[in-house]
Amino acid sequence: MFKRTLIGLCLLAGLATEMVVAENWQASSGEKQVALMELFVSEGCGLCPAAERWAKALPEQGLKQDKLIVLGFHVDYLNDKKGWIDRFATRRFTERQQQMARINLYQTVFTPGVFIGGEILHNWQEHGVEAIEFINAYQAEADITLNAEQHADKLQIRTRVVVHGEPNRQQSKLYLALIEDNIISEIHGGDNIGAVFNHQDLVRRWLGPFDLNVSGTTELDTELELDADWKQQDLTLVAVVQNLYDGYVLQGLSMPLAE
Repeated sequence: MFKRTLIGLCLLAGLATEMVVAENWQASSGEKQVALMELFVSEGCGLCPAAERWAKALPEQGLKQDKLIVLGFHVDYLNDKKGWIDRFATRRFTERQQQMARINLYQTVFTPGVFIGGEILHNWQEHGVEAIEFINAYQAEADITLNAEQHADKLQIRTRVVVHGEPNRQQSKLYLALIEDNIISEIHGGDNIGAVFNHQDLVRRWLGPFDLNVSGTTELDTELELDADWKQQDLTLVAVVQNLYDGYVLQGLSMPLAE
């Protein structure tokens, strides 16, 4: 569940009173696991539009944010090779895919690459929904609370994580992501020349891994800078707790930042 409030902060200087308004959002994870899908794509990949369309349609099958979080990572290893530079791609996102491939005992990466719950899934069109629903049936192995407050172009984030089970406490880390929906991009070269993408769940910022206390409970304060070009009503803050030994995602939480 999540909620948004407006906080009025009064600053008194002599006889003048200035009202400063800060946006504030709060959310807490539930008892059941929310499935995390990491979708690795490139605008230079001819097979990627089908994967993006498939992921975009999942909420129509009842797999909304209380059941599924999608992170769309644009990788950079196809830049220049297909005659198109993906302006959303970064080396950091490629390194995330390489990290997940190693955990899954793979030596290579490719697009589209789909990981659900930390596990690579090749036949995602046939078994993706089944995998998500399978994860949703289990009790969460971590509890997450998010509190975010915006001041100008800065987002102040406080995350509280409670990890269950000694093995998880030893191996788990926290990640934070900021994603944006409804990003229109016209393609003028490469395999997708002439296409117009409407990217959903596109990762704008990827923070972490953050260490978690072996005691099981962690509180973390983080600051995230917001770009003026991002659309406030389409932004969502995401928290993920993952066991990096086996890749198992203990829990995820998404919190829309709509005004």
